[in-house]
Amino acid sequence: MKIELSQSFMNAVKRLSGKSLDSIREMYENVAKAESVGGIANCKKLINFKHTYRIRIGDLRVFFILYLVADGNIVHFEYLKHRGEAYKKGMLERLRDKDRQK
Repeated sequence: MKIELSQSFMNAVKRLSGKSLDSIREMYENVAKAESVGGIANCKKLINFKHTYRIRIGDLRVFFILYLVADGNIVHFEYLKHRGEAYKKGMLERLRDKDRQK
């Protein structure tokens, strides 16, 4: 799959180090090699969203939007949040707005 990164996601990754950063790298490679969403480890579709998924990496949550295009799928990594922040109302509203823009 083709991968795109948002500025928010890149900024969050820059703040990581050690094992968390290694886990993000492994997840990135896993997504790049996957032929479909079903091939991505620890990935679930968010309830009441059309195109938004999350990947669980320990205490971190990676949110991405899947764009289906004719020549292959595009995964757009939108946010990387700690699980305590990931499901707050404001965060979910921002995700829902991005999901609708698709």
